[in-house]
Amino acid sequence: MAKAEGPAELRTKRKVIATLLPYAVMQERNGRSEMLDVFLDAARASRTWGFAWDRANDLTCTLLHEATPRTIVLVLPHIQWPVLTDDEDLVQRWVEAVSAVQYTEEVARCVVEILLLVASDVTRLHHPTIDVWSWLTKRPSLSPFCRGRYQGSRRCVVEAVRGLGNIEILKSYLLVAWSEWNALRDGGFDEMCVSLREDFGGVGMGHHRVDLIQRLDLILERLGRGPGYFKRNGRALEEDYIQKVQNQYENLKRILLETDNGAFSRMSYSMIILLWILIQADIHRISPNVYVCASSAVSIDPLLEPSVSLIPPRPLRL
Repeated sequence: MAKAEGPAELRTKRKVIATLLPYAVMQERNGRSEMLDVFLDAARASRTWGFAWDRANDLTCTLLHEATPRTIVLVLPHIQWPVLTDDEDLVQRWVEAVSAVQYTEEVARCVVEILLLVASDVTRLHHPTIDVWSWLTKRPSLSPFCRGRYQGSRRCVVEAVRGLGNIEILKSYLLVAWSEWNALRDGGFDEMCVSLREDFGGVGMGHHRVDLIQRLDLILERLGRGPGYFKRNGRALEEDYIQKVQNQYENLKRILLETDNGAFSRMSYSMIILLWILIQADIHRISPNVYVCASSAVSIDPLLEPSVSLIPPRPLRL
């Protein structure tokens, strides 16, 4: 169905498709996943946020409490987000499902999207465990229509990831959250600028800065293609919005380059100091009982090869 219908046609039929979701959840729990897979295909192909009809959400969320981990993880990104925020028990059930589900690229995308949405709600920040946060290191490629990426760039999310004290998770978060499709939330953008200076400023952070700069270069290259690029990929963006996004990522790259140059300068200064210390150590290591005596004259001519001469040849006079 998803292959035969276009995104617009699927969106007009989402109410009909969504009414089958509760039944599909029950079927999957009994070992029959065909109907659920059809729903998921349609939801992904529709290129929309919260594909499931809101009137079907209440029943679906009730059923998800008893659903398999795979169903919980894959279905939640297509549920209207306000329904999920009202159900704290379901959020906890989702955390448990993430710990039990098997990895696939699609599962990773769904986990990261809901993780960023959960973290964007300060009342839910206590739910994700370090194991859930570590899914960011999978670095899944998120959809242009991923609501979690936009909501997940809030200041509270950036602060929460920084608070984990894990540089790999922090870098992965930035690589996932940065995208040409979304501007960064103002408070989150400011916190990211602070993070780049404070968390990635050391000499040993050079390889992390390289990864981040490469990601920014790719984003800026795509932004430079203009509105036509976004329209061809299914989501039209206004020029003013594109310019706003471009300005943000240019500033992030500038900060990284300045941080990189500063780290190199500090390293060069440190090397000079280290060399001076080593020279001083060698000077003081010379024993005071060592005397330098003049050696007897030794001719070096016999030691040279017959064809070697230390005296340069005289220029020819014409």
